[in-house]
Amino acid sequence: MNFLTGKELNEKIYDIIYNSEKYLLILSPFIQLDPYFKDEIFNKHLNNSNVHIIIGFGKNENNVNKSFGKEDFDYFIQFPNITIVYIPNLHAKYYGNENKSVVTSMNLIDYSFINNIEFGVYSQKKIFYIKLNSFFKSAVSTCFNVVEEQGYTIFVKRPKYEKKLIFAKNYVGPEVELDCIEDLIKFGYVSKRRLSDFTNEKYVNTALKDQRRSREEYHIENGNHKNHKGYCIRCRATIKLDLEKPLCWACYKTWSIYEDPFYKEKFCISCGDENNTSFNKPACLKCFKKLKK
Repeated sequence: MNFLTGKELNEKIYDIIYNSEKYLLILSPFIQLDPYFKDEIFNKHLNNSNVHIIIGFGKNENNVNKSFGKEDFDYFIQFPNITIVYIPNLHAKYYGNENKSVVTSMNLIDYSFINNIEFGVYSQKKIFYIKLNSFFKSAVSTCFNVVEEQGYTIFVKRPKYEKKLIFAKNYVGPEVELDCIEDLIKFGYVSKRRLSDFTNEKYVNTALKDQRRSREEYHIENGNHKNHKGYCIRCRATIKLDLEKPLCWACYKTWSIYEDPFYKEKFCISCGDENNTSFNKPACLKCFKKLKK
């Protein structure tokens, strides 16, 4: 853990954004990008569906454009895997990916990086030294919790993949799942939607996408299991039965630090019995066969 200021702080934040491989979480009340940020830092991820960019901003509910201007909204919504969250009381600033993080006084504003005296605390995940990860893990957990509990999700775009072999997937394009930006700008308020309401990615079968489902298939997919109770595969808390969301929010925040889909969990998502499950295979064999039927 290091205390940073000046150019050293700037470079660490640039590095966190540029070298993100799984996710990038930015909390900044104010967002304003200059050409350097766009052309040299963020543009690396413009066609990268693997990095989930999460931006939380706040303040100025009576004039949202003072916090996040239309030009910057138009820029960020081009990314294939992005979530934008409005957090009314946000004052903290944070930049983090799966390996590094900075808690700082610095807004994501070009002027701040060029002119202001700013401070920040830098931390990095250590693979072999668990005790040294306490600050990093605490920062990640707290910031994701702020996004989840205090945030109003206003824009979601997710990548779609075609299933191939067991461990292979083929990117087929992005899909906008939510766009309430204009509502927030116009009215200063939107309905509460949490980050956890949206999956990280979607899978489609391009060969079957135009085929009509039978009535029996429709009722099975939309009726029989729609409201069925499930269990978190790590702590056995009650959750909605969704094979794509097998963890409760608290356990998901811990899992998302490493995002290992094959990490051994304890319970079946359907029956709740002890079993060797994982994020990739959240149901026991018996329940999995039933769900498939």
